[in-house]
Amino acid sequence: MLELNDRTKIHAALFMRDSVAVKATIFHHLGNGMDLNTAQLMYKPLLKDGFQIFTYERRGFGGSTGEDDNTIQLKADALEIFDKFKTIEDVKGTNIIIWGVSLGGIFATTNAAERNNYIKGLVLEGTFSSFPDIADHYASEIKLEHLKWLIPLLLNDDFPTNQEIKKVTKPVVIIHSTEDKMIPFQLGENIFINSNKTNTTFWKIKGAHVKGIINYEREYVNKFNEILNQ
Repeated sequence: MLELNDRTKIHAALFMRDSVAVKATIFHHLGNGMDLNTAQLMYKPLLKDGFQIFTYERRGFGGSTGEDDNTIQLKADALEIFDKFKTIEDVKGTNIIIWGVSLGGIFATTNAAERNNYIKGLVLEGTFSSFPDIADHYASEIKLEHLKWLIPLLLNDDFPTNQEIKKVTKPVVIIHSTEDKMIPFQLGENIFINSNKTNTTFWKIKGAHVKGIINYEREYVNKFNEILNQ
């Protein structure tokens, strides 16, 4: 457990392979509904390649205490957890890459923007450009087009990923499937459109939501290696 300043206890873990020399550390922001157990299914190829991976369950979810009904608090948590994470003995001195999938990508982008000087790069998959954008999409899906104008008022924009991405000056890889049924492809593309093109690449893939590491194992791992080599 990792204890925050307000005594909230965060369920977190650092995954590593004893037989493999560590080349870098990945700080992983989980997607909605993902916990430490399900996340491990994604880690095998990265661990095998020499990466160690730290991840955590957001307050109020899984093994973590607290309430998760305040997005400003969740944003502060993400930064506090990152600051505590980089003081872990096994993390000190290693290059750090932030990785965010789905909902976790909004936390990852803010994390990278606010702690740009401490990282080597950022990898996003299946992430949306803002809360209003994803709400707008789902309003269309359930035939509520006439209420679209209300959505920015009803949903705050504490995590404007399409704006935060501009602050990240380290290498960025944005990954999105054209077949994603959960987060529309265009919302990932919107993040890229708003990014710094000098340090950002967009990788268009196929397959289900955030299954890139499974469907494109070698290529996916290589995206992390490419960041390390820049």
